[in-house]
Amino acid sequence: MVVAYNGGELLAGCLDALLPQWLPGGMEVLVVDNGSSDGSPDQVRRRFPQVRLVEIGSNLGFAAGNNLGLRLALGTHLVVLNQDTRVRPGWLAALVQAAEAGPRVGAVTSKLLFASRPDHVQNAGSLLLSDGSGGDRGSGELDRGQYDRPEEVFAFCGAAALLTRPMLADVGMFDASFFNYYEDTDLSWRMRLRGWRVLYEPAAVVEHEHMASAGEWSKFMVFHADRNRLFMISKNARPGFAARSLGRLAARAAGRGRPGARAAQPVRRALRGRVLGSFALNLPQLLFKRIRIRLRRRVSDVEIERWMYSRELWDARSA
Repeated sequence: MVVAYNGGELLAGCLDALLPQWLPGGMEVLVVDNGSSDGSPDQVRRRFPQVRLVEIGSNLGFAAGNNLGLRLALGTHLVVLNQDTRVRPGWLAALVQAAEAGPRVGAVTSKLLFASRPDHVQNAGSLLLSDGSGGDRGSGELDRGQYDRPEEVFAFCGAAALLTRPMLADVGMFDASFFNYYEDTDLSWRMRLRGWRVLYEPAAVVEHEHMASAGEWSKFMVFHADRNRLFMISKNARPGFAARSLGRLAARAAGRGRPGARAAQPVRRALRGRVLGSFALNLPQLLFKRIRIRLRRRVSDVEIERWMYSRELWDARSA
């Protein structure tokens, strides 16, 4: 399933690579169009008549667009894929094989490479950092085979992942209030609190035009990423960790504290009022969701926090 928005040739390239994938039971390819104005739906109908096209008419965002597709999809396994990706041969079969290999598998995430530098890793599963932020495991590293072992990771990357029906029935879908960014790490955290596992499958290889749709450090990206980190922590973390993390992340959104990515700082400072205002406006709803999530958890916070990667080590690695 591909959620598309003004995808143009990116979407065409994605479908060209996706359609030759083959499974013994067949597959359904579903494109959910989020109100594109560039003629993408007509292109899909003309060039890819075998694709099931759903036109929403407005931009619901990544989270709600995928939720609609997940409800409409007919297959046993449900796969989400960004329009700015190109899957390599054998990708889908590798995801399915991993999903069926063991118990309590809630998601299987792909090995993502930068399309512009296909010898460099973009994401080999997603991390939860010790301040409550997320990170792309292996991002920017030369691919020397160091991520060629199947293993369990904290979170899946929503750019290319398989989600299992039993997990979605138990945990729920993406949180639509996120719109874009962090909805995948949020769902992974909720999965883990319910005892589901996330597997990384290195044989499922995808080339990704990272940030091709939204633009790296754009106002859209920075606003949603900074705000949605606050959303995710408020919903899922234990009280003490949530209080400390929210303080650090709120300071970061306000332009104080750890510098972070230099390119983002002017945008982050300009948007700090919007970020904190939107967080405050949504806080009652977030607390309601938190109560439900915390009441239903089956896994301790100690076990969740064992997965955390040091923020200091992450910053040193990224410096």
